[in-house]
This record gives sequence, structure tokens and C-alpha cells, in this order.
Amino acid sequence: MNLRSVDLNLLTIFDAIVSEGNLTHAADKIGMSQPAISAALGRLRVTLDDELFVSTGRGVKPTQRALQLQEPVRRILEDVRAALTSTGEFDPESSDRVFTISSIDYGGIVVIPRLLRYLQKQQSPIIVNINPSQTGEAHRDVDRSSGDLTITSDPLLSPDHECKLLRRELPYCLARKDHPDITGSLSVEQFQRNRHVLLYSNNTRGLALDAHLLQLGFNRECGARVPSFFNMPYIVGNTDMICTMPRQMAEDFARQFGLQVLAAPFDNWTASYFMVWHRSFNGDSGHCWLRDSIFRLCSDTY
Repeated sequence: MNLRSVDLNLLTIFDAIVSEGNLTHAADKIGMSQPAISAALGRLRVTLDDELFVSTGRGVKPTQRALQLQEPVRRILEDVRAALTSTGEFDPESSDRVFTISSIDYGGIVVIPRLLRYLQKQQSPIIVNINPSQTGEAHRDVDRSSGDLTITSDPLLSPDHECKLLRRELPYCLARKDHPDITGSLSVEQFQRNRHVLLYSNNTRGLALDAHLLQLGFNRECGARVPSFFNMPYIVGNTDMICTMPRQMAEDFARQFGLQVLAAPFDNWTASYFMVWHRSFNGDSGHCWLRDSIFRLCSDTY
């Protein structure tokens, strides 16, 4: 095949369709209209002499030929992006780059607000988009096509990815200021006799804490289960229930909601949080700036 006869822009479109499994979603992802992406797919079918994608009730399904091309095309696009973005110095005060970060609650509450405050002080035009992430899904969230990096409680050990420890946090508890049983400090007895707002059991961080508490000989009585740490201060502020979370999150919520923030009655357990990214970003000067900035802003000395 003569590459001069091939529109290499079609590879980006192919990658988007494979990733999304839907022409409309793929069009939105790369900023094209659906008719335009349908026309581009038609040209790609002619070029490769294969149907590539078959319509289903919910989108499109790749053919065997498309599945064979998926990883080679993605690697080619990653190499091109890395080569084009690795040259020159990155200036955060003039760059209009858009970074996409996938994050669990901790990143959305503690890490990313610090980054956005820093960008505001620098009057930087950089845009940061935030995607929700679930614990245990770091590998999916840091695929090159899905974003720049992810903030997670689960370290990812993979030859395709880099992983760096951001912070370790001690557990702290929240209670409303006029709580009938808790004022100023929290004992083991108070911790055990009050009901708790807990995360759903599919959150591995909550399960790890409860496993540690069982080893110490006590547990938390459930008063309510919620999908996110963001839900907890609303319930704590309106009931006699308490909750447990990393210290920085607890202190932030206590200021915003007027709650008591109390050291948990056990200090030999910590929550660890990591920054994970695809190795192909290592030579990207803008991405290096992003990682270095987040790490510095999350250091205990900031």
C-alpha cells in the first residue's frame, strides 16, 4: 500500500470509533459531526477493503480485521503524539492546553482544587477536565486515549504505566457540632456506640479500613451507605451519625459544613493515594509539568 494514497487522519477516527463503540460518541470525542465521521468511516472501509464495524442495537461492533488493527493503530498514534509534544519548553502561563484527569473522590476534593487554585494564581489559560473514577479501575482510566492521568487509591503495576505515591493520610472523623455524645475528641467507646455513614462495599478503601478495625477488635455500626465521600457531610450535619475519611478531606468538609473534625481513635492505619499515567507521556513536556505540579502541590510542605 502506498501511504501517500492514505489519509492518516482516518487512523484517529478509527481509534475513536474502536474506543467508544458508537459513531455519535466517537464524533463528540474528536469534535466532528456524525455525518462527517460516517463519511470518514466509509473512506476507511474502501482503503482497507473491510467493513471494519457492524451496526448493533447499541452502537457498532468491530470486525476481526478491526480488532487486529486496534493495538497497532493505537501505538502509532501514541508515538506520533509523543513525538509532536516532546519538543520545546512548556509555558503554563501561555499554553491553552486541555488536560483530562480521572479521579476518585480524594482527588476531586484535595488534589485538583489545589491545582486549579495554582493555575488561577498564575493566570494560566490551561483547562482541566475531570472524569469520575472508581477504585480498581485505574488501568482503564489511564489508557492513552481516555485522559492524561488518574488519581487513585490503588497502585497500578504495569509495564505500560507509571505510578507515583502522592500522599498518605491518617483517618479522621466528622460529627455535627451539637452532637449529643461527642464534643472535642472521640474515644474508642464513642466510635463504637455511634452509627456511621459508610461507603458501599464496592469501594475497596472502605473495605480495607473495616478489615483493619476488625483486627483491632471492633467495627462500625452502619447507619447509612452512600456512593461517595461527597454525600457524607450532608448526612453527618443533619443526624447524630459520624463518618471516617482521610484527614485533609475531613478538615476541608469541616470548614465548609461547620462540623467537628476529630482524630480517629486508632492511628496505625493510613490511606495511600497514587498518581498513574501511561508511559508514552514521559517525554511530553506539558505532561511533565502537570505531574510535577500535582506532586509539589500535594506535598506536606505546600
